[in-house]
Amino acid sequence: MVITMTNRLLGIVMAMALTSGIVAHAAQAPQRPLISLPALQTAASHVGETATGAIDPAAAIRAAYQRNHVALEHLRQQASPLKGSARVAFYQFISDQEAALTQTQRTALATRRPAASSSIAAMDKLVTAAEDELNRELGQAGPARAKESERGGDTQSNDKPAESGVSRGSDN
Repeated sequence: MVITMTNRLLGIVMAMALTSGIVAHAAQAPQRPLISLPALQTAASHVGETATGAIDPAAAIRAAYQRNHVALEHLRQQASPLKGSARVAFYQFISDQEAALTQTQRTALATRRPAASSSIAAMDKLVTAAEDELNRELGQAGPARAKESERGGDTQSNDKPAESGVSRGSDN
């Protein structure tokens, strides 16, 4: 028991030292960041969740849930360039990911001693899947927007039936 607690505390100290080093580098060389600000925030969250998970796994799971829930909301906002059924399909996909996120959290917290690392990894995987889906959808919408620009900019005309071809509806 004493060795396990010592290892956990050592892990916490190492995580804090790593985070401090990254922050110190960012402060000394803001024009040459070692890592981007969003990535630094995510890394700091992971370090904090890992440290908290060693002491209070339920708190770490709740923190990861909150972080991932916010990330899914940001992805929903980033999907605003999508049009028509592509946007509707992506919003439904995000809603499904949110439901899976909630279910993962509830399942993890229902156990006596939750496994924080595997639960957090499962929740992070849901956000990664949503990011990949958004990038795929925006990639498909990109060529359609380029064609619109070639035809005269962003003006709306009634002779553009191809816009529904960008939707995800034909993929299902």
